[in-house]
Amino acid sequence: MSAGKSQDSRLPCPCCGARTLDQFGLYEICEVCHWEDDPSQFADPTLAGGANHLSLNEAQEAWLALQRKHPTS
Repeated sequence: MSAGKSQDSRLPCPCCGARTLDQFGLYEICEVCHWEDDPSQFADPTLAGGANHLSLNEAQEAWLALQRKHPTS
């Protein structure tokens, strides 16, 4: 997280929804789910490859499955 930038002003990760990104499309890596913000995969969530091995749709499904298996609260 950038110094001086509050979590409320950060943008949600396209994969897990955690507010970890300073700006979309800069290939930032989410601190929560480790998704790399790839603008090509954001534009086409079925695209596998690029910055991430899974497509955005597949990664979201995997993240939700992990959360169901290991809830945090």
